[in-house]
Amino acid sequence: MKKELTQKQKILIILVERGALTLEELERYTKIPRNSLLKNLSQLAAEGKITRGWLDIGGRKYRSTL
Repeated sequence: MKKELTQKQKILIILVERGALTLEELERYTKIPRNSLLKNLSQLAAEGKITRGWLDIGGRKYRSTL
């Protein structure tokens, strides 16, 4: 029987492979809708599995996830 990965597992795998990513990049790599992604990221941060911060690129601020 084949098991599907949970959304949280997909997020963690992508972060391990690619490092710090913006929300848009995570959305593109995981194919998870933005609202679900935000909910899962908040839960993972509350569990202490990831940290979230801000990147300053070209004078614009982007939310970053590690």
